[in-house]
Amino acid sequence: MINVNLLPKHLRRVKEPAYWRLIAVLFPLLVFGVIAGLQFSVLQTERSKKNTVEQLQATRDQLQPFVQKQRELQNELQNLQVFEGLSRQIREGQIFWTSQINSLVETLPAQGAEERPRISFDSLSLQAVSPPTSTPERFDGATIDAEMSLTGKVVSTEVLSDFIETLENSSKFGVDFQSASREDDSGYYTYNLVIGAIAGGEDEPQ
Repeated sequence: MINVNLLPKHLRRVKEPAYWRLIAVLFPLLVFGVIAGLQFSVLQTERSKKNTVEQLQATRDQLQPFVQKQRELQNELQNLQVFEGLSRQIREGQIFWTSQINSLVETLPAQGAEERPRISFDSLSLQAVSPPTSTPERFDGATIDAEMSLTGKVVSTEVLSDFIETLENSSKFGVDFQSASREDDSGYYTYNLVIGAIAGGEDEPQ
């Protein structure tokens, strides 16, 4: 049987080729696939960066004890360098601490018949002065090669004054008075002196 379409051309149904339908279906799928691929790539990149950060943090945590140990060793090395410098000065005959302290003790006032000590030392810190120096305003301008910071207690200001005068008259020491104050509970006076060891002021020990 023969079908004849008698409708005008502008009213006739036009059959489009099949590949246009295929394109209409595949194009959105293609766009979706590209977007999904980009999203997956971004997620993979972020995940990789996150893993790298976690690995670096784990490595940092593992190295932290070693870093702390290194800091401790550096501090110990600095302390050893200080002691080494002082030891070198002692070996080279620049400072004789034992002799200096013995000479200082010899300047203490006699105890007498009093029961409690007339003067005592609470703390004594020693510091080398290298090279030996002198200043007009300290130790009467004498050249000093060591300083001793001394704190302690004394029964009266008269005893402290005698002690300072003995140091000032000594050829071995100069003295820089810092402070003195009375303790209400004990009746003692606390004092603070800086004593300078005069360079060449005593014979070197054999």
